[in-house]
Amino acid sequence: MIDAKRLRRARAFTLVEATLSTIVVGVMLVAALNTVGAARLGEYKIAQRSRGLHLAQNLMAEILQRAYEDPNVPVVFGTESGEQTSTRTDFDDVDDYHGWSMSPPQQKDGTTIPDLEDWERSVQVVWVASDSLSQTVGSEQGAKRVTVTIEHNGLPVASMSAFRTRAWGPLGN
Repeated sequence: MIDAKRLRRARAFTLVEATLSTIVVGVMLVAALNTVGAARLGEYKIAQRSRGLHLAQNLMAEILQRAYEDPNVPVVFGTESGEQTSTRTDFDDVDDYHGWSMSPPQQKDGTTIPDLEDWERSVQVVWVASDSLSQTVGSEQGAKRVTVTIEHNGLPVASMSAFRTRAWGPLGN
């Protein structure tokens, strides 16, 4: 017959088995939490890029609605005298936006967009060769490239470019 004392000992967990089980469960919990954390970080980055792209698209749409160049003579690249840069209400042509930046982002009338304190929008406008839009040139040739850049906490989040020509209006993405 089997000894009852020996049978009881065989069924119980030993201290080593309990320790190993705890370690395995702990490692699995850490791995699961790391996976959840990585997924949340990915969701956060996607949301930030989406917000940045939305800010860029809104500003680009505003810029591309402006004339290619100022209707007044003489034509000046950049803001003309009398155009204020604190708001964009006086901007009447594409190159008025050259070098403009604002943090936090604002509406055209200067009203701050809420919940975007750590964001910045900036614009660069350059002349490009009309036969090669990727080539920047130093003088007027009938085409301009507009680039809108969005930053969050000093890091670029979104950037988009479009082309504006004297003959056609907006081209590009």
